[in-house]
Amino acid sequence: MGKRVAIVGAGVSGLASIRCCLEEGLEPTCFERSNDVGGLWKFSNRAEEGRASIYQSVFTNSSKEMMCFPDFPYPDDFPNYMHHSKLQEYIRTFAQKKNLLRYIQFETLVSSIKKCPNFLVTGQWEVVSEKDGKQESAIFDAVMICSGHHVYPNLPTDSFPGLPRFQGHYLHSRDYKDPEAFKGKRVLVIGLGNSGSDIAVELSRRAAQVIISSRSGSWVMSRVWDDGYPWDMVYVTRFATFLRNALPSFVSDWLYVKKMNTWFKHENYGLMPLNGIMYLANYK
Repeated sequence: MGKRVAIVGAGVSGLASIRCCLEEGLEPTCFERSNDVGGLWKFSNRAEEGRASIYQSVFTNSSKEMMCFPDFPYPDDFPNYMHHSKLQEYIRTFAQKKNLLRYIQFETLVSSIKKCPNFLVTGQWEVVSEKDGKQESAIFDAVMICSGHHVYPNLPTDSFPGLPRFQGHYLHSRDYKDPEAFKGKRVLVIGLGNSGSDIAVELSRRAAQVIISSRSGSWVMSRVWDDGYPWDMVYVTRFATFLRNALPSFVSDWLYVKKMNTWFKHENYGLMPLNGIMYLANYK
């Protein structure tokens, strides 16, 4: 009998973990607090406690050619960059075709994970789960945490003196779903990450005015690269990595900045990243 492994979360990582366990002759049990696979990509019209949340218009930043499971390519008619609904469709199909659903306990919350009293000898863990108000305890030889890192928002209210006296409405991007509530309003978007950029562009079609505040700047680039190929197929390759490592840093830095400025010169808009050339890029 193979060793028992508890897997927390049935998103992309959780499903991959189930498959890896099966390939190694282990016995996986996956706990998923929602009623479906997908994790981050399982869209809901409202932010749910303990779950990652996305907005209605989310598209992927990575192309389908670079983010599929190795033995399960996307259908040919799927776009290079997918709406979250298409990615969720793919994830569901993957779980069904690979017969992974039988290893998942849906609508089950993991409330506690503790080392067993004899952990130093056995290496085992006690996992307490809850479903329909009932608790159940089980012993596992290993635990894999696949619950993601986009669950709890960072809303640094202490960094904005006077915020309690602000007469308008403020929220984290985790609570944003669509632009309709902002029609005709003046909106300040703090942050130039992928979510901030997406939301600012979407709000610009409804709001009276949208302003983006960026502390560190960022590269803004197109998802579509040279000759119409997805950017990650062209840039995230072994050869490109070898070239960046082999060239003197000032040469590779110059080439990188030159390429990032192909679309527009970031310096002219005050967007030059302050934290080096490899600072996070936003994909439009």
